[in-house]
Amino acid sequence: MKRVGLLVLGSFINSLGTGLSAFGLAVIMLRAYGTASSVSAVQMSAFAPIVLLAPLAGVLADRYDRRLMMIIGDAGSVLGLGIILAALTSPRPSLAWVCTGAILSSCLAALTEPALRASVTDLVTEEDYVRASGLLQLASAAKYLLAPATAGFLMPVVGVRGLVLLDASTCLVTVICTMTVRRSLAADAPQRAAPQPGDDHGFLAGWRTITSSPGLRLLVILMTLATLAIGVIQVLIKPILLPTVSTSEMGVIETVAAIGMLVGAALVTAWKSAQPTTLLTAGLAATGIAMILVPLGPGAWWVAACGFLTFASLPLSQAGAEVLVRTRVDNARQARTWGTISLVTQMGYLVAYLCSGVLVDRVLQPLLEPGQALSTSVGTVVGSGPGRGAALLVGIMGLGMILVALGVHTRRRQLA
Repeated sequence: MKRVGLLVLGSFINSLGTGLSAFGLAVIMLRAYGTASSVSAVQMSAFAPIVLLAPLAGVLADRYDRRLMMIIGDAGSVLGLGIILAALTSPRPSLAWVCTGAILSSCLAALTEPALRASVTDLVTEEDYVRASGLLQLASAAKYLLAPATAGFLMPVVGVRGLVLLDASTCLVTVICTMTVRRSLAADAPQRAAPQPGDDHGFLAGWRTITSSPGLRLLVILMTLATLAIGVIQVLIKPILLPTVSTSEMGVIETVAAIGMLVGAALVTAWKSAQPTTLLTAGLAATGIAMILVPLGPGAWWVAACGFLTFASLPLSQAGAEVLVRTRVDNARQARTWGTISLVTQMGYLVAYLCSGVLVDRVLQPLLEPGQALSTSVGTVVGSGPGRGAALLVGIMGLGMILVALGVHTRRRQLA
């Protein structure tokens, strides 16, 4: 676990740096262009390559040294940050150049995620899979939990360029952590068998691994639904809150909700003896209950409490699903499988980003208006003012998560 702990430490530091630069770039783009589309363009430039290149990154991580792939990814991403730094020398940074830098950095950073997840299987025993999954989720929570507050404090002092430089420095720290682990493994026996001529190392190898196992297919579907749920909350929490709170209060509420991720990941790390199917069922059910509660209570702090419970529950289901994947997939195929799983499951975010707002603005919110179809039925429970359509959609998603949890419980033997 010491080697995994060092990799997780590097991932935590890198996640914090990514969050710092993301916060700063969002602010500077909004100031320079005054449009939400400029901010979303940068966000998509940083997000899309990691998702789309995940299967290829997985194939490379299975074919070559996984720690080397992580080193190349983290060190290479600094090149993209350099382009962004150059663009930021202008009082009105070029959106095209900032997006170019974000795309380049993201393309190289895509090498790290499948390699990191597969490295857990290399470095720990099966008994420590749950604990290791909890540590990985603690690391990924840094950009949601610590980065916004840290960036808000540092930005007036060091500026956006300073935040990007800090991001670059965290990449180098992560490289040092990974190199230390790689050197410590140099004298060990090989962790994986050498590739054989008949081995399946193609681009679609991860997809074939998933489709060949009914249990694995079901797990991927469940993980995709979980990302869809968190994506819906990420999109709709602001429309739910903005009609009743100020932007500063909203930031505090989002931080309170994000702390739930830290609590949930810590619980997973401590509850290492739990059966993965138990974690999966409990996490999905608790997430669903918390989401159902969102439209049922008044006030912003009710939403904050429900958000806290939602984010605290998600690490349970994610850890359970990860452990089940690790025990089903041969170590030699781990990285390419994780790469394909990442591509498929992250589509849940894309569906949430594309559909949530449309469903709320064009369907649910109009139906809750006085005199409309839902105003005298559902509207008497969830309300009919601004933001209530968004809250209703979150509740509907919660009901779906409860049904998924029931499905997992009935098929737990197939998944185990």
